[in-house]
Amino acid sequence: MAKNLVCCGILEQEIRHLLKDRQTNIKFIDPGQHVDLASLAGALAKTAGEIDGSDTAFVIGQHCHPDMADLISGKGNIVQAKNCIEMLIGDDLAKYDGEARTFYITAGWLENWRKIFIDGLKWDAVDARQNFGFYDRILLLDTGLAPIDEEKVLEFFEYTEVPIEIVSINLDHFRKILEDTIGR
Repeated sequence: MAKNLVCCGILEQEIRHLLKDRQTNIKFIDPGQHVDLASLAGALAKTAGEIDGSDTAFVIGQHCHPDMADLISGKGNIVQAKNCIEMLIGDDLAKYDGEARTFYITAGWLENWRKIFIDGLKWDAVDARQNFGFYDRILLLDTGLAPIDEEKVLEFFEYTEVPIEIVSINLDHFRKILEDTIGR
């Protein structure tokens, strides 16, 4: 059973909630690393190097870096999901994708969107509209762990100009794959 976790900070709130009663050493990688592959690789190596022991699990999407398998090879288990959204909603992803062209965010994304899109990707308002223009909607996945700040939702809407829908979800799927990953 993994006693050490290396996790993406996007899911910090959910991970801390689900693991609150466990004796687990958790290291979070800054969510802004996601948009810079070299930075993400460096952060993974640095964070994994800070953890003592071989019983480590990575709660980071397998597709968040094209070389993810090589980056963590021999360092521990990785969660069986492509990205944080799949970790949270699993098979429901196909259902939502079938309804409309959808971009997904979480409370963590809502807190970090400036760091990701403006600071990391250097997108101004025009870039945002060009890149988000493909989508019919943005789904904000609400786990109920914290209130959704309507002002932040409005700011993100003004940046993307794509309607934002809030969908309540539970953490059952994430709990299961997190337990599977830690238990391997």
